[in-house]
Amino acid sequence: MAGKFDLENYETVEVRLRRLYTEYPLARVMTELVFHDDRRFVIRAEIYLDRDDMTPVATGYAEEIVGASNVNKTSALENGETSAIGRAINNSVLCLLSPVGLRPSQQEMEKVERYSKEPRKAPAPARVPTEEEIARIEKQLEDLQFITDKDKLRAIWNTQKELLDFRVNGTTLKDALHARVASL
Repeated sequence: MAGKFDLENYETVEVRLRRLYTEYPLARVMTELVFHDDRRFVIRAEIYLDRDDMTPVATGYAEEIVGASNVNKTSALENGETSAIGRAINNSVLCLLSPVGLRPSQQEMEKVERYSKEPRKAPAPARVPTEEEIARIEKQLEDLQFITDKDKLRAIWNTQKELLDFRVNGTTLKDALHARVASL
C-alpha cells in the first residue's frame, strides 16, 4: 500500500484537536487504556462537546505495538492515545469539517505505511501454567471466599501477578479477585 497515498493529504490529530476546541471551547476528551500487555496497547478515547455532558458524542479506539516504529520503541502508549483521539474526533460531528475521503488521520496512515513495509508480528504463544502454578491458583481461588479485607486482596494481586491471567476451573485469578472486591 506504500506509495498509493500521500501522507500530506491527511489531517494530523493536532489539527483535529484544534478544530474541536475552536468549534466547542468547553469540549473535553477522555482516554482510557482498555488493554495492555508487554507488547501492545489498546486505547479508547471519548469526545464530549460540553464539560457537563454525561455521554460522549463519539468514541475511537487505537492499537499500538511496542517497538513497531521508532516512536513506538519509547512511546507506543502515547502514540496510541493520540490515534484514538483522532479517530474519536473524526467519529463526531466534526467529521463534516474534514476532507472528504480522507477519514483516517495522518498518524493512522503512517501506521498503514509502516506495516506495509514490515508486517505485524504474530503474538507470542501463550505460556501454559505448570502443575505447581495451577495448584497455587486453585488454592488462591478457594481462599478468596474467606478474605474480607481489600488490602489482603490487593496483596494477592501484587504478589501473584504472573498467575492472574491463567484460566483455571473456568475463571482467572484476576476475574475472581475483581468479583470478590466488588462483593465487599
